[in-house]
Amino acid sequence: MAVLTKNVFLIGFMGVGKTTVARRLARDMGVASIDVDAYMHRKHGKDANQLFKQRGEKGLRRAEAQALAECASMGPAVISCGEGIVALARNRELIERTGFAVLLESSAASSLARVKSLRTRPLLAHGCDTDLLWDQRKPLYDAVACVTVDVRDKGTAAVACEIASLLQKRGIYRP
Repeated sequence: MAVLTKNVFLIGFMGVGKTTVARRLARDMGVASIDVDAYMHRKHGKDANQLFKQRGEKGLRRAEAQALAECASMGPAVISCGEGIVALARNRELIERTGFAVLLESSAASSLARVKSLRTRPLLAHGCDTDLLWDQRKPLYDAVACVTVDVRDKGTAAVACEIASLLQKRGIYRP
């Protein structure tokens, strides 16, 4: 039976494939996968964009922080995080305390090219300066990441395989 010794948090900019990779990684390893955005949607009956419209960015980040804490307490699991999860210090501290963060990395332009719908991206839908957002978030991702996996020119299966290998080498995953 496969075992995760702690939560594995997938973090990174929008469009890098956190949710898709988390699902594939969890399936390949035979462990649970939790998507923070989907959990928040089920809990509040609204997606991140709707919460942003209703509560503003601060309200969305508070709901996201609560959802992250609840998801982390369900683990160990592979947990895909929204791109803004690192915006709050308490989220970064929780990730560091309760798990192992894998930064999925690409260039800002490449990541944004993969975003299919502005509807599901509240900051983009509201005219956010993505270059500024990248500059603000990149150091936060780097600070919390235990490892970085470059996803450029790699398929989901290859990225999941690379992460599983890293987790196994670190003793976080035992097949």
